[in-house]
Amino acid sequence: MTPSSPLGGPGGHGGAELIDAHVHVWDPRRVRYDWLAGTPLDRPRLPGDVDDADGAVSGWVFVEADAAPEAALDEARWVADLEWPGLAAMVVAADLEAPDAGERIGRAAGLPLVRGVRHLLQGLPGERLAAPALARGLAEVARAGLVFDACVRWTQLDALDRLLGDSFDGTVVLDHLGKPPVDEGVRSDAGRSWLASLRRLARHERLVVKVSGLPAEASDRGTLRRHGPDLVRAAVDVFGAERCMVAGDWPVSVGADGGTTAGEWFGLVREVVGADDWPRVAAGTARAVYGIRGRDGEPVRD
Repeated sequence: MTPSSPLGGPGGHGGAELIDAHVHVWDPRRVRYDWLAGTPLDRPRLPGDVDDADGAVSGWVFVEADAAPEAALDEARWVADLEWPGLAAMVVAADLEAPDAGERIGRAAGLPLVRGVRHLLQGLPGERLAAPALARGLAEVARAGLVFDACVRWTQLDALDRLLGDSFDGTVVLDHLGKPPVDEGVRSDAGRSWLASLRRLARHERLVVKVSGLPAEASDRGTLRRHGPDLVRAAVDVFGAERCMVAGDWPVSVGADGGTTAGEWFGLVREVVGADDWPRVAAGTARAVYGIRGRDGEPVRD
């Protein structure tokens, strides 16, 4: 790893264990991904290709990559069968609005290393987020003892808050800091609205956030350098390090297809959170939330 990051933070990871809490792999030859068609990402992305920050990352949490709905379980089974020594946990797709959502979640939960479920909420209209079917499916996730990864844009954060309501007692991971308005920055009207929504969400004591995704939301590297650290700091101040986990979101946010490497992103986050809190953000929170076993220096998966 380079000694310094072009994004302004130390390139090193400070000697702490580092778990990348959000990474995608896919093979369009094996599983159908309609959204990949015609994009630069439309080719196999396999564990050996993942940006490991020059060897700093010791484990990964796989997150479903929006396969065609009928292929959700196929994707999960394919990943579970991969040769991937660093695979620490899996967050798999399940249609929470389906009448048989409980059965779908149960089938997914039977696979090795499945710790969570994601039903992609990003872009869904408000009436879908408010529908009883989605709330019932979310309750099935909690009943199965799994984590729910919530991927929404910042304009949907209040709808997510309403979906969780006052009685939901499951664990929720907010992906990518709720996709804040990176180009505008935290001091803009949009940024202040994002932050106010985060503060409302923080009342859900079992909701944690992934410090990830900002490179994909920024229009260029300069914008990320200007606004990224303030956005990260604001989120960490709201939730505390014990409710934050770092992630790369490879290959969508970091890697060869973008302008930011995993090492650069992790370096930026480490500089913002500081050396004392970095071990929690780098691995401690991910271990606690996703039930990742193993000790420092040991493989996460045999």
